Order: sequence, then C-alpha cells, then structure tokens
Amino acid sequence: MSDRTPLWRAFEANEITHSGAHYLLAIAACAESGNAPRAADVARRLGVTRAAASLQLRKLHEHGLVEIDGRQRLRLSDAAVDLVARVASKREVLLVLLRDILGVRHATAEVDACKVEHLLSEESGAALVRLIRFLRSGAPEAQACLESFRRTTAACPPGERCELCTQSCLLAAGSTN
Repeated sequence: MSDRTPLWRAFEANEITHSGAHYLLAIAACAESGNAPRAADVARRLGVTRAAASLQLRKLHEHGLVEIDGRQRLRLSDAAVDLVARVASKREVLLVLLRDILGVRHATAEVDACKVEHLLSEESGAALVRLIRFLRSGAPEAQACLESFRRTTAACPPGERCELCTQSCLLAAGSTN
C-alpha cells in the first residue's frame, strides 16, 4: 500500500475475508475428527447452504488455501494452516483482553473478537500479548494499573466530554459497569 492510499482501503487489502476465515476455521475444526471434511460438512457447521459453501470453497481453492482431492475431501494448504493458527491465536488474545482485562461481557467479547480476529495485524497482536502478559505478571505496577483501571468511572462528568470520544460518548453508549 502506497503512502497516498487512504487508510480505510487497508481493510480491503487483508490476507483473508471474514467469511473466508470462518470457512478455513470450519475446515480445520471438522478435520480434527480425523476425517477430511466435504463441502456439505463445512456448510452444515457454518449453517449455510451447500451452494454458498461451494462458491466460497472454490474461491479459497483458487487462492491456494484449500486443496480438494478426488473424493471431494477438503484439506487446508500449508499457508491456510498457518493462517488459521494466527487467526485463532488473535481471537484468543482478543477474548482475554476484552473479557478478562477490560471486563466486557462474555457474549459481547465473543462477537467482537470474531469481528476483529482476521483484521488485526501481527504487530498489534504481539503488542496485545505483551500488554496482557504485563497486566497478568503480578508486578506491583501491573496490579496498580489494573486496580486503577477498575476504579475508573464509566462516565464523563455531566456536561463534559473526554478528549477521546470526539463525536459521540462511547462511555454513555457502552458502559459495562
């Protein structure tokens, strides 16, 4: 991406789409049973029609992420195995951050982590791992940080707005406290 390309276009340059990531994750999960899945197995797992699954699987095959044998069994390519591992790891990191550190409700954390897992860069994922490790380290500074965060009120003073929510107050809209 060039220096002149608008930042919002970076979304379109992702390694995998949201849908593609879920198809790869579904293939990996189905394969854990020991048998390579077919398109129908993936469709059933994702709750989509066989036709929809076939279209998406064809795209993934064309991109070299899914291999299809003579019996129509699906297998992830080495690149897809790596991609699935990275997406799954980022999902887990996001879940821990949202649920355990930030105190987001479990159901909301699951949905939000699912939305972001395939979009998060390796660099940001690594930074989040470092932050979580620090906050879980037991170091006095980490404990003080967590305690201070948990004491922070979930509202701006009446009639005021913080420097972060410049358009709409996110505290008022999404408080979990």
